Amino acid sequence: MKVDFDEYASDYESLLKGQLGFFNAERDYFSEYKVRVVRERTASHAARILDFGTGIGLTLPFVRKWFPSAEIHASDISEASLDRVRARHTDVTIVRDRDLVPDQYDIILVITVIHHVAPDLRPELFRRLETLLRPGGELWIFEHNPYNPITQRMVSTCPFDEDAVLISARRLARLIEHASGLEVIDQGYTLFFPQAMSALRPVERHLRWLPLGGQYHVTARR
Repeated sequence: MKVDFDEYASDYESLLKGQLGFFNAERDYFSEYKVRVVRERTASHAARILDFGTGIGLTLPFVRKWFPSAEIHASDISEASLDRVRARHTDVTIVRDRDLVPDQYDIILVITVIHHVAPDLRPELFRRLETLLRPGGELWIFEHNPYNPITQRMVSTCPFDEDAVLISARRLARLIEHASGLEVIDQGYTLFFPQAMSALRPVERHLRWLPLGGQYHVTARR
């Protein structure tokens, strides 16, 4: 059954905090981590960034922090979630999913969204995301790593992941290239150490090859 995120918009933060407690008592760590990875590994000038599937906008403050000069847009199919984004982030342009138009974005962030998309609909989504990018623009997808047992447990016990179908980094990269004209240019694993082992976190950038991180990213360019 497809999860209706309108039902979870008001409680999403508290539910998420409970799910991420093993790694960090503060949800902001997860949100900023991903945006920092994008900023460190992209050399392109990002005039306009889209947070596709933004939910209630937990990532948006960190997009602003790490890309201070960019115009930031946010979209989601959940109207209740977008209402919360409008109230909290007046500097962000809200775009309804159906109103997104081609050739607009230098970077598109798709953060833990794909596992909610039915497998047979994913090729169509990647073709659509390709059209939304400007030539040379980059698609950054972050997803849960199905090979990590802690991630598997978190997903299996999370109420808003009831429709989740996880996909590996290798399969995702292959699917993107087969379904669209995008070129996969980078991928790596992230989020290896819980808060109790935070002293080791600087080492994570050297472990990108190791398929044990809690999540991973796949980057593709138009």
